[in-house]
Amino acid sequence: MKLLAVGYSVRHIVCSGSRAGYEMSAADAFGDLDTRRCAKKYFHLDPLQPQASLKLLSSLKLLRGEVSKADGVILGSGFERAGSDFLGRKIVGNSLEKTRAVANKAWLSARLDDLGVPHPRTYTGKEIAEGEGADLKYPVVAKPAYGGGGTANFLCRTGKELVRWAERLPEFLFQEYLKGTPASVSTISKKNEAVSVCVNEQLIGLKSLGAPGPFVYCGNISPFETRFSEEVQRMSEIAEELVVELGLVGSNGVDFVVTADGRRPVVIEVNPRFQGSLDTVELSTGLNLVDEHLKAVVAGGGEGKELPERVKAKRQRCAAKAILFAEREMVVAEDFGGSWGRRVGVADIPEKGRIIKPGEPVATGIGVGETRAKAFAAAVKNVNIFKRIYKKCK
Repeated sequence: MKLLAVGYSVRHIVCSGSRAGYEMSAADAFGDLDTRRCAKKYFHLDPLQPQASLKLLSSLKLLRGEVSKADGVILGSGFERAGSDFLGRKIVGNSLEKTRAVANKAWLSARLDDLGVPHPRTYTGKEIAEGEGADLKYPVVAKPAYGGGGTANFLCRTGKELVRWAERLPEFLFQEYLKGTPASVSTISKKNEAVSVCVNEQLIGLKSLGAPGPFVYCGNISPFETRFSEEVQRMSEIAEELVVELGLVGSNGVDFVVTADGRRPVVIEVNPRFQGSLDTVELSTGLNLVDEHLKAVVAGGGEGKELPERVKAKRQRCAAKAILFAEREMVVAEDFGGSWGRRVGVADIPEKGRIIKPGEPVATGIGVGETRAKAFAAAVKNVNIFKRIYKKCK
């Protein structure tokens, strides 16, 4: 089966599909060495305007031909509101219309209200500017209605600051800030049925990894370890019920915050696509998520094959993913092709000569271990290798 993965970064999808025996092609903004190694064909997208460059490739018939030859297209992050309708009939998973709706955080907030699912109190900038939101407690998180990764999120600490930003950013969302541990649930679903395959801890805003902001996604650890085991169960149940209620199929994720007392998992957002946690979920559970996604989805209805069983803790080992960010403008000084580029424990490997700007990801470290601490330490050790292989641009 020939598959094309399209997204801002699709290395995890392409390499997973390749391991499962699918013939993979890729279109993303990075073109890392391991992406190119796993993909039969690669198409570069402008990192500043990935959707516009996708349309350009389509108009030039460079990508359209690849789509026509593909048995299916998998959409990754950055294309939640893609207008590339030429992909529509080939998408394996949620339709463009479904993805646009669920990825819209304002729409999702209203839907969660209707369903009675616990989530942060949320207002749009326009609503705040018109006088609503008096019940919000400070600080308040500001975030774009679309997009993930947390790069554009920031805090408003006073009412005056909130109104000022709301007037400037009417389409942004302003949401109560909840203290706790960020987590996510990875699900596989078909029409009217879903299963949680792993609950994951999210790593957010780690200064040790050079995160350019307090809400930036820096990786995750699978499975999520907590002394409140009933809340892992509850998150799984909420995620399964929610993806079915929203009509999602294939691989999807639900983000939570587990409050400090461990007794109130709160839904933050739903990702109607493959998640960044794919690497650690696969290592922890032994599943191949691209393969499970394909098994669960068939064109035109999501009436896929039998879903995998919910993975039990005894079948898991701890796996961690740590993303290193550049703190200043740098250039990759070494060539990591060949055998070094296949080294276990490193991913998203940049090519020699690539300029990496402040705040951009450099590479990813992957680690496994018997405990959360050992897995995370291994991931950090692996990614720290890259700290010595780039130098400051002149």
